[in-house]
Amino acid sequence: MAMGGVFREVIPLERLVATEKFDDAWYPGEALDTTVFEEMRDITRTTITVLYESQEARDTARRSGMEHGMAAGYDRLETLLPTLTGEPT
Repeated sequence: MAMGGVFREVIPLERLVATEKFDDAWYPGEALDTTVFEEMRDITRTTITVLYESQEARDTARRSGMEHGMAAGYDRLETLLPTLTGEPT
């Protein structure tokens, strides 16, 4: 499953805004993803909002079960991050 997009806004350590479009589209149009990073007592809270071009696109994405794949990815990231030293590799 390949996808691409364009960054529309990058504010380091605060916010990313980018488009999202799959090579083999399974919902119509593209989506706009906004990721916000908030520091809270040595923990970074990340909020992702996805804005679809239509209700049909949103409903198609919701029916796909994508939240399970996203949750699995974030679970893996949560396990990996504490093992990093912060040193570049």
